[in-house]
Amino acid sequence: MEILNQFGVKPILLLAQIVNFIILLLVLKKFLYKPILRILEERKEKIAESLKNSEEIEKKLAQILESRDKKLEEAAKESKKIIDEAVVSANQIIAESHEKALEQTQKMIAKSEEQMALERDKLHQEIRSELADMVALGLEKTAGKVLTTKDKEELAKSALKDFKS
Repeated sequence: MEILNQFGVKPILLLAQIVNFIILLLVLKKFLYKPILRILEERKEKIAESLKNSEEIEKKLAQILESRDKKLEEAAKESKKIIDEAVVSANQIIAESHEKALEQTQKMIAKSEEQMALERDKLHQEIRSELADMVALGLEKTAGKVLTTKDKEELAKSALKDFKS
C-alpha cells in the first residue's frame, strides 16, 4: 500500500472510482451499448438482405438480357422471312409484268402484221388495176382497137400470170 501512497493514490478514492466505473459501465451497457449493438445488428441484416436482393436482381437482369437476345433473334428471323417473302413477291410481280408486256408486244406485232397484210393486198389490187389499165392502154395504142371491160380483165389476168412467173 505504500507504493500506492508514494504515487499519490488513495485506496478509498480508487475503490470509489472503480465502483463509479462499474456503474458507468453498467449504465453505458444498458442504455448505450445494447442500442448500438441492436442498430449494428439491424444494419448487418439490412446489408445481408441488400446483398441477397442484388443477387436476385442480377439473376433477373441476366434472364431479361437472355430473353431480350432471344426476342431479337426471333425478330431478326421474322424480318428475314418478311424480306424473303417481299423479294419472292416482287420477283413474281416482275415476272407477271414481263409476261403481260410480252403478250402485249406479241398482240401488237400480230396486229401490225395483219395491217401490213391488208395494206399489201390493197396495194396489189391497186397495182393490178393500174397494170390492167396500162396494158389496155398500151394495146389500144398498138392495136388501135378499143377494148371492152371484159377484154381488159382478161388481158390483166394474163399479164399478172406472166408478171408473177
